[in-house]
Amino acid sequence: MATPPARVAVITRTIDRPEFLRRCLASLLAQTYPHWQWIIVTPNPEPSVTRLLAENAAALADRVTVLPYAATTPGMRGLPLNHAITHSDSEFITVLDDDDTWAPRFLETMVALLDRPPGTLAAGAICQTEVIEESSLQEGLVPQRTYTLNPHLRSLSLAQLAVINQFCIHAFLYRRTALAATGLYPEDYPVLEDWHFNLRFLLHHDVVVLPEPLTYYHQRPHVTSTSEANSLFGEIDAHKFYESKLINHHLRQDLATGRSGLGQLLATAAQNRVLQDRLHTIEGKLRIISEKTGKIDARTKDLKSALPAKR
Repeated sequence: MATPPARVAVITRTIDRPEFLRRCLASLLAQTYPHWQWIIVTPNPEPSVTRLLAENAAALADRVTVLPYAATTPGMRGLPLNHAITHSDSEFITVLDDDDTWAPRFLETMVALLDRPPGTLAAGAICQTEVIEESSLQEGLVPQRTYTLNPHLRSLSLAQLAVINQFCIHAFLYRRTALAATGLYPEDYPVLEDWHFNLRFLLHHDVVVLPEPLTYYHQRPHVTSTSEANSLFGEIDAHKFYESKLINHHLRQDLATGRSGLGQLLATAAQNRVLQDRLHTIEGKLRIISEKTGKIDARTKDLKSALPAKR
């Protein structure tokens, strides 16, 4: 009798970052839920990948597949995801990139969430994320500070997602059947490919939210130019350009059809975000002025009270 496919396909994108991949694997092997298949997608399987898998062969127990892929357009992050999706078979799909990690209960908790109401009515589940700011590889990836990325995330609407991507890619577990309506990841976006996908996902489906941080987003804010840099810090200009590209794409679709849709929602959200940023800037300046005024008032009172003593 053939072995049924694992319920969860875990997709990991990696390009010659063995230290990160080793930490990622440790996180995966620590999962309390055993029914997963690990799919590593990489342009050129490095010897370091082969060695790592050989070292952990017993623990992996035939649950790993290495999928090389041809990067026809280098840097497009959706391409390896789609390659893994189309070459795998599972009930659920999730992404764990080589520099991300999970809490041991992540898979068990998220699968259980979708196996019971109201999760049975949803096409996916997301949880909160803990950010771990750490030093560079050369400095040993030492944690510097931690905080919850999205502490107020309790539910998710399309309107919320239009403002900003509300969750990390490795905090999302979804049903493979949802792809029939959603489609795959864009293959012409080097960044924000997950936001592009998530918006289309919520156009057709609902997701259930677990207000608990079971995922870890490792950030290296001071690394901006090497392969270990997060795209958030190393590709800021690309993030800005493709954010506009995404909004314009959907807005043009609205204009072409003569109907308000996702483009109008994204455009309105972008304008509101600009206004909010300006408001926060003004509030910050007013706070500084108020603090300085308070210090001046206090100093003036001190000087006035000291005047009689000098006579």
